[in-house]
Amino acid sequence: MLPILLAGVVGFYFLFASWMRIGGDSFRNDVHKVVRRMQRDLNGEGTASKFADAHGIADDSAKEHCEAVALQRLRKRGGFLSREFSYAIEVAQKNYDEFCDYMQVRMMKSVRYMEQGNHIISVMAAAAPLLGLLGTVTGMVSTFEVITLYGNQNPVLMADGISEALISTQSGLLVAFPLTLLKQRLDERIEMLKQEMELGATVIDNYFATQVGNSSITATRANESRMTTIDVDNSRIVAAHADNSSFAANHADESHINCHCEPLAKQSKR
Repeated sequence: MLPILLAGVVGFYFLFASWMRIGGDSFRNDVHKVVRRMQRDLNGEGTASKFADAHGIADDSAKEHCEAVALQRLRKRGGFLSREFSYAIEVAQKNYDEFCDYMQVRMMKSVRYMEQGNHIISVMAAAAPLLGLLGTVTGMVSTFEVITLYGNQNPVLMADGISEALISTQSGLLVAFPLTLLKQRLDERIEMLKQEMELGATVIDNYFATQVGNSSITATRANESRMTTIDVDNSRIVAAHADNSSFAANHADESHINCHCEPLAKQSKR
């Protein structure tokens, strides 16, 4: 009986510890809506976009406002998913190049954190009925010993062994059933959170990849415009030099003509 109780205590301890690690997302029904809401906030499809349009905020400021609103809502909601997504957005805001490596490592650590101690729950759930069966065998052995010593004429003497056998089996099943059912529920919730984390990481990656791509395109266009301006200025400088050269050439021709005309004028006067 004592080993069964010990197995139950250990199993339920790790079970509730797993639920506590997951936090508020353990029993919430809106887990599948977290990624959708975050995507709408980042893309400016919610109230953040209306606020930006109403106040005439520029595109860059509007994007920063949408990211701030998404972070604020995630932190306000709380829970395991919201905490991980808020961390991921903050990392992507600081340095997008480190975001992919961060998410891979973070997801591995998060899954390991959620599944910590779950194998012990399975072991305790499987061991409880086996311990109950062991108690049943022990009780029947003691019953047969009583029958061997005193015969089967007095059922009171056999009641202790039979009750030990039945109570051990009952205790083992009472421990194994809830552990097995709750462990199944825990595994389903962890699998759902893993899928939502992967989906949320993809949404955040696509959003910031688009922002980085737009920034690169804008920088490229700015460089092209700057180079075009430089080429125009160079063309103007070359044209100015050409005009100066033409003016100098015309001035030289006029001087040469004047030099030839002066002797002719003197001869005509003579």
